[in-house]
Formats: sequence, C-alpha cells, structure tokens
Amino acid sequence: MPNPVPLLIVAGTVALLLLIQQLLARAAARRQSAAAAATPASQTQGQPLVEGLNVSGLDERGRDSLRALMKEGEVEALATFLAFNRPRISELDTYLQRLFEQFHAAADAVPIDQFPPLPAGLTVEPLSPTERNLLLSTDPRRQRHIDRQFMALFGGHAFLEHFELYCARETGVTLHVPPFDPVRRHFETLARSGVAAQGRQIPLQQRLSVLKMQELRQMAKDLKLAQKFTRKADATEALSQVPGAAVLLSMQYVIDDLFMLKPLEVDPHAIQQEWAWLSACAHLLASAPPRRASLDRGSSGTEKSR
Repeated sequence: MPNPVPLLIVAGTVALLLLIQQLLARAAARRQSAAAAATPASQTQGQPLVEGLNVSGLDERGRDSLRALMKEGEVEALATFLAFNRPRISELDTYLQRLFEQFHAAADAVPIDQFPPLPAGLTVEPLSPTERNLLLSTDPRRQRHIDRQFMALFGGHAFLEHFELYCARETGVTLHVPPFDPVRRHFETLARSGVAAQGRQIPLQQRLSVLKMQELRQMAKDLKLAQKFTRKADATEALSQVPGAAVLLSMQYVIDDLFMLKPLEVDPHAIQQEWAWLSACAHLLASAPPRRASLDRGSSGTEKSR
C-alpha cells in the first residue's frame, strides 16, 4: 500500500501557498484603498479654475486662458477652446450629466425656473431656448466629433467657416476659384490639409469638367477627334486620353485656380449639433459672476507653496 504521507505533505503545501496568496491580495487591496483615500481632492477633481469649479486636462497656461475667455464672454472663442482642449470641468460635467438624465425624456420645454441650481453662480438665463433644450437633450458622454484632428483638417481654430464652405459646395466637382474670389484663401487652406485637391492634383478628366459642353466640343475639334459627343462625361473621358488636352485647358484656365473638394465621411448635422452644444456650454461658463472670473493669485501662490 502506497505511503500517503508524501501526498499529504504536497496537499498541505499547496493549501498553505493558496492561503498566503489570498492574504497578499487582501493586503494589496487595503494599500490601494488607503492610497485612494489619501489622494488629495485636487488630484481627483483637478485644479481650481474659478471659485466653485475645478478643471483637469489643462496646464497652468491653459487654465489662465480659459479664465480669460470666461471673463471676456467671447462665446465662439470659448467654444473653440472647449472643442480643441477638451478640459474636464468636474462640477459642470456632473451637472450636465444629471440634467440630461433628469430631463431628456421631457415632452415639453423645461422653464428656466425648473432648472436645478448651477455650480459657481453660473446661470442658464443668457442661453437661448434652443441652447437650453440642447443641454437637456444631449448626453455629455456621447461620442464627440469635433476634436483636434477634425479642426486641423478644416483650418485649425477657424475650422467652422471652412467647414461651412465645405458643406455648401459639392464634392468631387472641379471648381474654378480665381485669386480675387473671397473664398480663395479657404480653398487654399483646405488644399493644404488635404480636404481639397488643387491644380495638377486633380485628375485631368475632372479638370476638363470645368469646361462647358461647347468648349469641350471645340477642344475635340482642335485636337482633330472625329468622335461627336452628346454627354459631358463621355467628352471629358475621351479628351483626357489625348495628348495636348491639358495644354489647351491651361490656355483657358490657370491650373492652380482649379480646386476639387474631396468626399469625407462626416455628418454635417452631427457637427452642427455638437458645435451648438459647445456654444451652449460656453454661454454657461461666460455667465460666471465677474467676482469669480479669476482666482486670487495670492491664494494660488499659497496653495502652491503647500
């Protein structure tokens, strides 16, 4: 009969190791809890922005810029700052989330006097009815579309006017935009970021489409093409294969005056809605009382010395 002692020794050793592992795991969990409890509020909520509001995601220079914009009340500049920097203003973020959860299913518009009190003396009174409804119906945790990459594609901080131009013009179509055209600088900006093609970046067939049908027939005649065209697409396709077509086109249009907007997978309505929501948030921040628009530098210095 086999000796059971070695098996008992092995089983006891395994049980002891499991017990030690559990004790170590509990000790680690207690240390993590203690560290979390000891973490200063400034690290979990961010740094003071104005009295009653804390912000994270910004350095000292960014916080100063945000305070200045709030004080100046420049809503568009403030909304652009929020879109570009994505700061997390803990008290305002919490308020907007609770507001959405409480009222997003409301059938009728909520009167101003039914809005819960805002932090830091902010108020919804400067907001339009549309902006107030946006705050009620928009989930602050939804997917965001306007970020640094999107803004860079459309000219950086001036992205809005470039995006509006993009939405107003047809994509995939050659456009003649001479230097004196007021929107020429917008097209050049979009060409630099790759949203638009300019000049030789546009395939010859698409460049030829800037010509009228009569001009295309004349070009075919000049190039001694026997084919007769009744459709513009057929004419541009055939002429793009003929040497000399690009030269004849350049005699009528300066090549760098031709632009073509590229199709992008963007939802104009979603962008417009998000911008409107950002503007509403900017209106809220701009409503901060003047006495709270900036922190006392002495207090900031004392906090730093601590």
